Amino acid sequence: MSPQSLDNNSDKNDKDLNEKPTTTTPSHSQITSISSSMTTRTTTSSARNMADRKATTAAILNTPSLEDGAPWYKKFMLSYLDGLLSLGAARPLTPIDLGGPSEQDKAKNTFDSVKEIYDSQARGKKSVKSALWRGFGPANFFLALGLYFVSAGLLFLPVLILNDLVEYFQTNQASKTVVDPWLEVAALFFVPVAVTVLQAQSNVTMSHAAVYVRTAVSLLIYDKILRVSASGRSKTSTGAIVNMMSNDTTQLQRFIQFSSFFMVAPVQVGASLFLIYKQVGVATFAGLGFLVLLAPVNVFIFMFVGKYRRATLKESDARVRLVNEILAGVRIIKFYAWERPFREQVEELRERELHNLTMLAYISAVGFSMIMLSAPIILPIIVFAVYIGVSDEPLTASKAFTTVALFNIMRFPFAFMPMGFLQYIQAKISLGRLDFLMGLEELEDYVEIGSDAAEVAAADEGVEVEIVDGTFKWVKDPDAAAADAGEDADDEDKSKGGAVVKPDGGVDG
Repeated sequence: MSPQSLDNNSDKNDKDLNEKPTTTTPSHSQITSISSSMTTRTTTSSARNMADRKATTAAILNTPSLEDGAPWYKKFMLSYLDGLLSLGAARPLTPIDLGGPSEQDKAKNTFDSVKEIYDSQARGKKSVKSALWRGFGPANFFLALGLYFVSAGLLFLPVLILNDLVEYFQTNQASKTVVDPWLEVAALFFVPVAVTVLQAQSNVTMSHAAVYVRTAVSLLIYDKILRVSASGRSKTSTGAIVNMMSNDTTQLQRFIQFSSFFMVAPVQVGASLFLIYKQVGVATFAGLGFLVLLAPVNVFIFMFVGKYRRATLKESDARVRLVNEILAGVRIIKFYAWERPFREQVEELRERELHNLTMLAYISAVGFSMIMLSAPIILPIIVFAVYIGVSDEPLTASKAFTTVALFNIMRFPFAFMPMGFLQYIQAKISLGRLDFLMGLEELEDYVEIGSDAAEVAAADEGVEVEIVDGTFKWVKDPDAAAADAGEDADDEDKSKGGAVVKPDGGVDG
């Protein structure tokens, strides 16, 4: 390469380096076009996703239910799920694979039955609890409870068989068993299988009841907030309604699922103590005295659980309401740079809510985990120690094994009792909040569409809206509304909402 060509290339490179890069600033129309295009793509994508979800939901609802289409023996053994479990082991399941919901779990059937029962109740005596109870059916509930009672009774049969077999082998087969020993050994296998099947059937019915309650309550709340009047809205808040839709419905569902354990637990504990008394005699009263000493602890725990549960719901309602107000007025907050004070308010409410949740967690951990769950472990130690000290008879293997087995049976009911009481307290609070919401004033159906409207339109086609002697007000204040309107309002008119319309055409709002 010649020197001249090198110089030419050098001059060209210097020229390129000295030149400033040119940037093109997009015009306002271009920015608007790009923004509109992005918005269009986002809207199209959202619409497509919404259409896909609707199509998937429609396909699921049109798919037959695995449970409803199964014969009775497959329902009893839950064997209609075998194919689904095999498919799930081969690949991940999709919503279509699960099949459609059962007819008794569908939202429309659930809401229609509960709403009809609730509306048929007398004014002033309406109760969500009564509507749910009658809607699901007491027969179904008692059937599930009866199955669980039978399964709980069968749990004691292996313990009695164990006591019989241990005595039989302890005496070198000198003592007689109740039935043939091989039959008792076979019963040790078949009885737990029967217990499992009965408990599964009870749990299935209770699960249907829990879904029924949550679905019905959610739709009752949704239907109510669409009908509530202005005066009714002034007595509640968005935060409280959101908490009812999420927390309160979940509490009711959880209580229904625990209800069978909660109701059967005292019977199981009592039967266990009676059988323990048959084994170790008066030493049982030492364990019973220990349980009596725990009673004040239970009262203390439940009292504080109810207190902090109500405080938590109060702070949670206030926090959700404030956040909704902030989101509604976020432009004003940004204009005036109010982010910090509003953030401090939200953090203050959240700290109080977390304090109540922390205290509730501490009480649950200490009261339930350490005290309640450890009690069945401490009880055998106390009973055996007292039995050795006061009884002249030796502690044989049959008595020891049988007593320990009975304490093991009592362990879970004893643990479920406080949990059941806790769920009962929370469910009672939730039902109270729901009854308050359902009792708020509603808008009246003052618009009638039918033959009368057609006749009016035919008589005077120029009239679109006509109000004659109308009385409206924003908040329910009958005396003030009647005074402003210049006329007496009867009881039926007092429940209507709106602004006060005077006869001369003026409006007070």
